[in-house]
Amino acid sequence: MLLEGNLTGFQHLGIPVTNIGNAKQWYVDILGFEIIHEPEIDTPEGAIRLAFLQRQDIILEFYQLVGDDLEEVKQRAHGHIDHFAIDVLNVQSALDEVTKKGANLSPETPDGPVGIPQFWPKGVEYFFLTASNGEKVEFNRRLDLDQKRRENNINGWSHLGIPVTDIHRSEVFYQQFGFDKVMQAVIPVEDQEIKASMMMFNDFTLEFYQLLPADLEDIRMRKDGFIDHVALDVRDINQAFEELKTAGISPLEDEPVELPFWENGVKYFFVRGPDGEKIEF
Repeated sequence: MLLEGNLTGFQHLGIPVTNIGNAKQWYVDILGFEIIHEPEIDTPEGAIRLAFLQRQDIILEFYQLVGDDLEEVKQRAHGHIDHFAIDVLNVQSALDEVTKKGANLSPETPDGPVGIPQFWPKGVEYFFLTASNGEKVEFNRRLDLDQKRRENNINGWSHLGIPVTDIHRSEVFYQQFGFDKVMQAVIPVEDQEIKASMMMFNDFTLEFYQLLPADLEDIRMRKDGFIDHVALDVRDINQAFEELKTAGISPLEDEPVELPFWENGVKYFFVRGPDGEKIEF
């Protein structure tokens, strides 16, 4: 297993935005996130503004770039990482709550909650919202879980959704890091099928889904999108960098990058997964 004893789990989800004020307000007012850290990075073109927001075990990193980088973000669409999902006890009550606060349903679920009976032992119910910068936020209920397991309806992580072109290849890649397959499903569509699986590491779940052949070219053509990257936490960044290089997984940086975030700063680097998704360590 790669990074054994070094990788600890999920850290944050990175979302570049065109207006960080609007993003903060939407997630605070509608989804109940709290702002926990707001650093800035000075550049010759102006300050890059960032905000880290948290709800339960979900931490989001918003960042408003400058110059040509900001213009590139304005052109983005749905990308390699497609959506993130929040766990709820009752999807209709959750929908009523967030729409009263001004949220809008995504075109993918225009009529509200829908179900997939093939997921988990008893199926799931879910709906998508379109968030402040175009990203999709899913509200998801597993029907096999006890509705009395907590008091609050809208909670934290359900999963992170990544469409893939070869689900087996993606499973094998993430298994290297200790992710275990905890669910697999096949959804028949006429004479074809959609394949899906859930993989978990330390309570953080990835959802992979391989769509119909006609949809795969769109997935292959995707670029970095509204949701740009997922960050995983490690104890020793330099060790992680060298270990992944030795394993043939090439970092996008020449060496770990240091930034003055939080109390003592951070160090990070990126790699890409099988379908181009960015993974930060």
